[in-house]
Amino acid sequence: VEALITRTDGFCLGAPTLGGHMPTPVSNALGVIVKEASRETPSGVFGSFGWSGEAVDMMESKLKNSGFTFAFDAIRCKFKPTQETLQVCEESGTDLAQAVKKLRKKKAAAAQKEIATSSAAAAGASDTAAAVGRIVGSLCAVTARAGETQSAMLASWVSQASFNPPAITVAVAKERAVESFLLKGSTFNLNVLQAGNEKEVIKALLKPFAPGENRFGDMDVEISERNGCAVVTQALSCLECEVTQRMECGDHWVVLATVREGTLLRDGQTSIHHRKVGTSY
Repeated sequence: VEALITRTDGFCLGAPTLGGHMPTPVSNALGVIVKEASRETPSGVFGSFGWSGEAVDMMESKLKNSGFTFAFDAIRCKFKPTQETLQVCEESGTDLAQAVKKLRKKKAAAAQKEIATSSAAAAGASDTAAAVGRIVGSLCAVTARAGETQSAMLASWVSQASFNPPAITVAVAKERAVESFLLKGSTFNLNVLQAGNEKEVIKALLKPFAPGENRFGDMDVEISERNGCAVVTQALSCLECEVTQRMECGDHWVVLATVREGTLLRDGQTSIHHRKVGTSY
């Protein structure tokens, strides 16, 4: 534990409750973490129990009093986890990954300030980012379902990939919660947003949400009878898709999906996302 914690950018600590306490190995590991880990390191705690669950409270209190910050609220599971509990775990893991990514960006920015780079190299990097940023994309709402759990995200890296059969590709960042809903064989809906009628949907999808919270918020949606995924009623069109392939591409997954059904919900123009640089959305 001592060797690992000094080179990690984030951690989770979990334990069952045994006789009102956390197990000795967990208590020992917690002591090492408090002694050796940087207080900048995002953390989280979770645990299962049958009666009172004191171990989770003990871990949370120890870390909090020692100055650590939590990437998500403590997760407590009594007896067997439900589908809702598993969704909370999935989304909490995503929150931790995003906190780690934010910390790494902070460290990278600090390091760049200490390293002098030539003006030519800097100009070249800037030109490349600006050039890539001129690629535009359709603004879409991806809605997906796994069991009884629904998820959604705003997407702009979307493209048609085939005429026959009709197919599309969607690029999904690896830390996005919806990524685990888009495995091979899964179904999802691609809701193409309408120019001039997209602001409410974008606002709802970009709003931070707690693990387990209703992802659709104030969005007006209907559930498709064919695949059980949400249809955004304000969208221009809706494509019901099935994932056929996935390809790992750096910090994203590119999902190839066959369009099984398509519905034009209204007339209008597609909402287009314009960027200035290719280093962010």
